[in-house]
Amino acid sequence: MSPQVEQLLGYPPERYLRDPSQWYRQVYADDVDRIAEEWRRAREQGDMFECEYRMVAADGRIVWIRDSALPIRDDRGETLFWQGVLYDVTEEKLHEEELRRAEQQYRALVENLPAIVYLVAPDDDRRTIYVSPQVERALGYSRQEWLDQPDIWMELLHPDDREPALAALDEHNRTGEPWSREYRLIAADGRAVWFRDVATLVRDADGTPLYWQGIQLDITELKDAEEQLRRAHAELERRVAERTAELEEANVLLSLEVAERRRAEAVLAEAERRYRLLTEQLPAVAYTWGVGEGLLEAYTSPRITDLLGYTVEEWHRDPDFWMSRLHPDDRRRIIAATLRSETTGKPFREEYRYLHKDGHIVWVHDEAVLVARHADGRPRLFQGFMLDITARKEAEAEAREAEERYRTLVEQLPAIVYVEEVGHSPDESRLRYVSPQVEAITGYTPEEMLGDPLHFERILHPDDRSRVLAASARSAETGEPFDEVYRILAKDGRVLWLHSRAVLVRDDVGRPRYWHGVTLDVTEQRATLQRLEALERRYADLAFQTFRTLGLHADQA
Repeated sequence: MSPQVEQLLGYPPERYLRDPSQWYRQVYADDVDRIAEEWRRAREQGDMFECEYRMVAADGRIVWIRDSALPIRDDRGETLFWQGVLYDVTEEKLHEEELRRAEQQYRALVENLPAIVYLVAPDDDRRTIYVSPQVERALGYSRQEWLDQPDIWMELLHPDDREPALAALDEHNRTGEPWSREYRLIAADGRAVWFRDVATLVRDADGTPLYWQGIQLDITELKDAEEQLRRAHAELERRVAERTAELEEANVLLSLEVAERRRAEAVLAEAERRYRLLTEQLPAVAYTWGVGEGLLEAYTSPRITDLLGYTVEEWHRDPDFWMSRLHPDDRRRIIAATLRSETTGKPFREEYRYLHKDGHIVWVHDEAVLVARHADGRPRLFQGFMLDITARKEAEAEAREAEERYRTLVEQLPAIVYVEEVGHSPDESRLRYVSPQVEAITGYTPEEMLGDPLHFERILHPDDRSRVLAASARSAETGEPFDEVYRILAKDGRVLWLHSRAVLVRDDVGRPRYWHGVTLDVTEQRATLQRLEALERRYADLAFQTFRTLGLHADQA
């Protein structure tokens, strides 16, 4: 057993040689049966033993091990002993966990938004690459129907909206400018559903369009309120016009209502402007590496063919073969590290890219230690291994891409996205993340929200505070989603109406990890509904006054 085991697990190799049971005592309890089964299979079949498992180091750390071993046989094929290599893959496991966590966060966000998130191809037929599950709740069509029918969006466009929407789509596909449009789609049950559709064209590093990434908000309720307001105004104007000769007071009221309508239109226009501003925003190669006269002792295992496509003979034919096939971007760094180890005798440990025989790039983890010196003390022979880490590097790239995609989506949404840690009690829970849109909507910066655990409670409207805190406590206790509409006091003193929805995200064994939530500014929607209610009350008063005046005239006659 090599000395590196002490660096890995905290005990010198002599301890394992003296007491073979030491190794088994350090194996993580949950992995013992799986290791035993794999070892039994390898021995019965005379095949390679390969297994990943956890061990408890001397200092209590959990270390992930990849164990690869081969049977070494004599001329008769009898197994003499097993020769293996242990790799520390703890970092790789952590990267895998980070990738799973990023994917869970992205999925939790997208699948719990009160809106439809989509990706479509940047071509004329608007072929759907991805659509979130909310499409079924909003329109009655399943995600699979949406993905299987490239023309479904165009076919569902309302007849009155189809021509202008498709013309705008062609123009945006041509220019690549951000898309923002309102239109109607026909749901499966025949309803016309209004959407505000906001999308941005995502490109690769070379500027080539990849896909449109967008969000569709259901604004049917707002459109219905606007239509009711328009009809009420039209009805009021018609009735007042019929009684102009009799009711001068009604004319005055009409003027007031027209002024109110214009003010309402101005408020709606300002809200639209603010909204638009917001939305625009061993399976390893073992080898010996000789220095000086040690070149004659060089060795490379046949696994080099599996890893890089070259035979052992090709590898040893030219002393410069290894260096000549290093990736150009890594060559200078790796050659410098090699010379440093050959000069000082210090271990060589690097990750770099290598050109496979068929031309594709392979990422390798290369590690070697000095095992022999010349008589004068100079390094003579290193022993090491090369491990294919291409999958890990690709996983890291995918994790970075998933994180970037998550951040891009969150920071482009016209809403506040937040993550709240789960504490041992509701009082111990605190925000871990809040998106930058919180400042545009409320005036408070993310730092103010994160720095004070009681900040949210303090800005709640006094009339809503007890109800919202009770709902929050109830969700914390039961794990049920939090879904409330309430008021807060913005930093500039305005009263804002917000709609918050949060879901509890759990780990693989069901333990609560954090709350993932989205908060929308519904102030303008509430204001529109309140104006409609006020208008209805005013119309009732006007009708009463009209008939009362007519009655007085009749009595005088």
